[in-house]
Amino acid sequence: MLLTHFDKTARWMRRGGREGDVVLSSRVRLARNFRRAHFPHLAPTQDLLSIRTRTLAALETLAEAAPAALLVVPFEKFTPWERQSLLDRHFTSRGHIKEELGRAIAATGDGALCVLINEEDHLRLQSLLPGLQFDAAYAVVDKMDDALEAHFDTRGGFAFEAQFGYLTACPTNAGTGLRASAMLHLPALEIVEKLEKTRKWAASRGLDLRGTFGEDSKVWGHLHQLSNRATLGLDETEILLEMDAATREICELERAARAQLPHKNAVETRDHIGRAFGLLRHARIISCREATEALSFVRLGHEMGWMKGLSRQRFNELLVWIRPAYLQVLHGRSLAGAEREALRANLLRQHIARVKLEAAFEE
Repeated sequence: MLLTHFDKTARWMRRGGREGDVVLSSRVRLARNFRRAHFPHLAPTQDLLSIRTRTLAALETLAEAAPAALLVVPFEKFTPWERQSLLDRHFTSRGHIKEELGRAIAATGDGALCVLINEEDHLRLQSLLPGLQFDAAYAVVDKMDDALEAHFDTRGGFAFEAQFGYLTACPTNAGTGLRASAMLHLPALEIVEKLEKTRKWAASRGLDLRGTFGEDSKVWGHLHQLSNRATLGLDETEILLEMDAATREICELERAARAQLPHKNAVETRDHIGRAFGLLRHARIISCREATEALSFVRLGHEMGWMKGLSRQRFNELLVWIRPAYLQVLHGRSLAGAEREALRANLLRQHIARVKLEAAFEE
């Protein structure tokens, strides 16, 4: 079971990190590919298995480059819902977990470092930390990148071209191969109808404001991913500085929108929060989408000072624990849809029972 491999609470769910009222997590990812090897979507199974074997052997010898021991999950040894739980925790991507043979993830127990093997690229080195911490996340992956590059340099090395930098399966990742993203909670911008304006502003700076699970995904619970678009023609420092500055600006926009809510959107906002609170406190069955949306509004109520009782960490944890696959990991067995909805509602009632409405909510 994956709970024997990974911590129940990943590093990004925990306390810490700047701008925590808006920024749930920061992720930095580096894409790397081996020379003279087909990209994963073109490679035969035997090549994928060979790449996985080479990578895992290298990681064993490079233990000092990781912040903690790396735990290995070969995908063919785990059920689809166990692999899906990795996506629930944002450890990997939807495309990665769909495949089995030759695919794997090697990660620290808290997910602070993940090495994705044969995803879109041969290797994707990822660090996921709480709050706004692009600099710290980059330091984690850069250390492992240097170690792997030195290790493989005498064995063919990574695919690199002087003009284009690191070569990647998708040309938009070529160059540094670096993607940085921040998970942002933006309910107030949506309520005051400034979210689309914010999205266009991000695009004007060469950034994308996307769905909860990245490209082509929907937005759940007002959670958006901000990420850089360009990786070619910029160095790593420039990308990280731009992402840091843009994230901070969006945080200020969200806070300004929250300050507006008690004055221009008071009835609507209190109604959203009150309905969400009642639903989570009393529901006996609840879908994942409905629960995520309700948790978003209750979290907004906490940030507005209208409620108390749950920490930001607990909100982050619940966003993962209520996911269908993760519920099955928590209970150690496959669960039918109706049973999942009942167990989800029970889990939420236990935690929401601690939430109290403040007098300011009624003003």
